[in-house]
Amino acid sequence: MKDRLRLLGIIVLLSHVIGCFPPSWIRELPERPESSNDIVLKGIYNKNLPPFSPLTSVTYKENQTERLEFSHSEKTFQKYYFREIEEKGEIRRIKIEGTGQYESRGNWLLLETRKIKKEESVWKDGKQISGPEINFLETSHKLLYHYDPSNDSLIPMIYESGYREKPFGVVEGTNSPYAEDEFFRIARRNYSKKEYQGHAYFKVK
Repeated sequence: MKDRLRLLGIIVLLSHVIGCFPPSWIRELPERPESSNDIVLKGIYNKNLPPFSPLTSVTYKENQTERLEFSHSEKTFQKYYFREIEEKGEIRRIKIEGTGQYESRGNWLLLETRKIKKEESVWKDGKQISGPEINFLETSHKLLYHYDPSNDSLIPMIYESGYREKPFGVVEGTNSPYAEDEFFRIARRNYSKKEYQGHAYFKVK
């Protein structure tokens, strides 16, 4: 009976943890950051994403590019996502552009996207055979990023690509909200090195 109660307690705990992930604090700035000066961002940051081609297919190729552009004077940003999928002679192109405002506190940066534009088209033999289908969306997508001045990089607390999020990322290595301790630095470093499903953005200009 005790073993059953213990097992039930573990199940309840796991369901609670899973249900609370990702934590709500990754959608807001800290009140008192550990780092003293608020970051000042301007210019362009790129993700380093290699081409993708599965070993099981000789007819499928995929390329992605993602970048963030910041304007310090207006505290605005633009987020660009471009994906090109080539399969059996057809090329599908997906472009997503997000625009919004940003705030900083210490080394933390909160990006709030207000508008999203999505464009999709299909090409074959250099000619467009479908689209472009263009959609506009008013939104309030918020996500917290961390800035590392040692290598001029930004990284979100969870994986996000083209405004699609997945439940894993740097936040998993954080003992308490906004802590820039050794556990956090290890998690940040590990996720910054990922090639497949890359997390980090690096300054290019």
